[in-house]
Amino acid sequence: MNHTYETLRIKLERLVEKEKSAEERFRDKERDYTDAKVVFQKEKEDVERLEAQSFTTFLRTVIGTHDKKLYEEKQEQIQAKLRLDQASALYLEAREELTRIIDEISRLKEELEALKEKLRATDPTFQETLSQKEEQRLVMEAEIREISEALNAGQSVLNSLDSTLEKLESADSLATWDMFTDSFLVDMFKYDKIDKAEEELFYLEGLIERYKKELKDVDLHNVLDYESLGEMRRVFDVFFDNVFSDWSTKDTIQRNMDNLDTIYMEVDRIQKQLQERRSELGNQLEELQLYY
Repeated sequence: MNHTYETLRIKLERLVEKEKSAEERFRDKERDYTDAKVVFQKEKEDVERLEAQSFTTFLRTVIGTHDKKLYEEKQEQIQAKLRLDQASALYLEAREELTRIIDEISRLKEELEALKEKLRATDPTFQETLSQKEEQRLVMEAEIREISEALNAGQSVLNSLDSTLEKLESADSLATWDMFTDSFLVDMFKYDKIDKAEEELFYLEGLIERYKKELKDVDLHNVLDYESLGEMRRVFDVFFDNVFSDWSTKDTIQRNMDNLDTIYMEVDRIQKQLQERRSELGNQLEELQLYY
């Protein structure tokens, strides 16, 4: 690959790393500056409040406390102003440094892009490298899309689980009342909640099937442990084989709530792994697009 291009690429890569540190420092100094402004404003208001007092001021002057209090408040205001000025200077310095780095990155990008177009037309080796990088980019983009679709399906499962558990918790509470009261009204409310939970479960089963389908489209070798994924599927299958059993007892309701909690934890675990993989791919893709 052209030596000049590789040199510029490495320089840009290092600048991007510096930009991340500069952004973090800028955010810290901006936060310090904001906090210092709040403290200074409070001290300033305390001094103004004391100076604005009338009869109370006179009484305190007589007993010798007002002047001392005002002096202390003014000293605190002075210290707050010094801290504010210092924070302001560091904030402006951090902002200037970040701006300088961003401008330098922009200039380097333009120079790199111009050189890339020139090499694309004149250097066969460079053309081949770009073709390989383009293929990598397309593969990454496809995997990111598949992971995003799986994440959306998984979030729908989690939302449905939340809704189902909420309805079963209500039914569980009513079942507790039912144990101590022989109330037809409580019984009716309990079964109404259970009926709604069963409707949600039918919907949930479809969502889980869609989730499993989306997971098949993802390159799971890079994301999930196949053994744990198989265990999750067994949990799904066992649960839906037995869920529509006798709901008449509190124990049955609680047992199914426990099963749903297990499914929730499994899906949540997989979602986190998918998010990590998508983030990793996003960073790789951003780097690829930046340098090639």
